[in-house]
Amino acid sequence: MENKFELLRPWVNDILTSIKKDIKTDYLIGDKVFYKKHFGNRPLNRLHTEEIFGAFEKELLEGHESLTEWVVNHWVFKHGDLYAHFAECLSEIRPDFNELTELTEAESDQVLRGTESFGAVDLYLFSVLNGVVFPPSIFEALRSTALEAKQLEEANAASELNQEALQQIIERQQRELSRLQEKYESKVSGVLRKYQVDTEALKKQIRALQKQLQA
Repeated sequence: MENKFELLRPWVNDILTSIKKDIKTDYLIGDKVFYKKHFGNRPLNRLHTEEIFGAFEKELLEGHESLTEWVVNHWVFKHGDLYAHFAECLSEIRPDFNELTELTEAESDQVLRGTESFGAVDLYLFSVLNGVVFPPSIFEALRSTALEAKQLEEANAASELNQEALQQIIERQQRELSRLQEKYESKVSGVLRKYQVDTEALKKQIRALQKQLQA
């Protein structure tokens, strides 16, 4: 039997992210063997998300059956709208749709009609995780679209990060410019005060000399 998560390797982190809360509050507390194996006696609140996901991905890719079932069930539960759509459409094709072995391309088109709002990635993930019996050609098309969507999402995320980094540089430079301007203005102000003091002192000396000359 093909490992679903081997097929979904590019999206494993996305799948786990969507059920992150359940992982921390349910699975890690309930499966003592899994916890001990990967994290020993370390307290849960000391674990980082990256290492938790790393342990999950390792077990999922190795075919850990009970963990796979748990993750699939919780992910599908989080996407109830997708499940409702598929259940309704498949029921129209065959009331006992769990007995279907493979949809025709025409039936597949019927099921996929109106699914644009779910997004290409979630649509593909659901189809694989929930074992929808699309023909290989449909699965390939769904995977290709999902990969394109993922690449676009990553490109947009990188662009946002670059924009954020650029904004931080601009703000840092503006702060430095303001600091230098304040320092310059303070220095100029000090020089100006000294100039005024020196000028007044010179004026007094000149007035004193003028008095002496007049005397």
